[in-house]
Amino acid sequence: MKTLKNQAIFLAVFFVTITTFGQEYEESQKIDYKTGNPANWPAELDAVIAAPNNHKILLENDQVRVLEVYLAPEEKEPLHHHKWPSVLYIQEAGDFIDYDSNDSVIFDTQKLPEPLSFPLTMNKEPEAPHSVVNLSKTKPLRLIRVEMKPESTNQNTGIIEGLYNSFAQGDIPSVLEAMDEEIIWNEAEGNAYADGNPYIGPEAILNGVLARIGAEHEYFKLEDIKLHETNNNQIMATLRYDAKVKETGKTYNAQVAHLWTLKDGKVSAFQQYVDTKKINDAMSK
Repeated sequence: MKTLKNQAIFLAVFFVTITTFGQEYEESQKIDYKTGNPANWPAELDAVIAAPNNHKILLENDQVRVLEVYLAPEEKEPLHHHKWPSVLYIQEAGDFIDYDSNDSVIFDTQKLPEPLSFPLTMNKEPEAPHSVVNLSKTKPLRLIRVEMKPESTNQNTGIIEGLYNSFAQGDIPSVLEAMDEEIIWNEAEGNAYADGNPYIGPEAILNGVLARIGAEHEYFKLEDIKLHETNNNQIMATLRYDAKVKETGKTYNAQVAHLWTLKDGKVSAFQQYVDTKKINDAMSK
């Protein structure tokens, strides 16, 4: 297994830095898979989540995710998608059929004028939900898939990191500038500031949330912020609120999660999750 991981790391570096490589294959052997907008594909159908027995992560960072893919003879994998462009290094395979989410055939190796020869290297665009069936009774389907994460993933993280930095510096105009004009903002249910949910647009958020927080707190700090990349242009932040309420003089330190959704470089949605009891207790006389 250690050898396999080393191989995967080597392939990741090799695939990302070289655009033309590996075995060339004839025009007749090209596989025309369905693609589309990955933002519309259910997060729970990500390959690692929906088909974990067939997709094993060998390496993942902010640039690539390397998967070891394996289908036993006569096995059908669960429906899943690949939201990032990929490079495939197919090591071994017999005949197989790939079906889309409607059970229509996307690709059938039995229909090729000439059989595929292995090992085979190919580029793939993001693949919409599909499911492969290994038709061979004796031969497994084995491959390494290197998924290349788009630059937007890193950009999204940078946008949210900048937003938190602006908030910490009291630069509210920059916070609002990071928001889409039609942003949908929801405070956690039970939070005193949830009375205006959903807040639509930066002005509503400024007046209904940010200005009220500033007016009602002696201090309000965001601490221990950690950003986590998720699917569909979303960033999950885990953090803590350290604050003191002016009217009661009470302080609170609450565990919090923020789910940010981004579109075209702007925040299009926000959902807060927080220990509302701790906050409400501090705000109550």
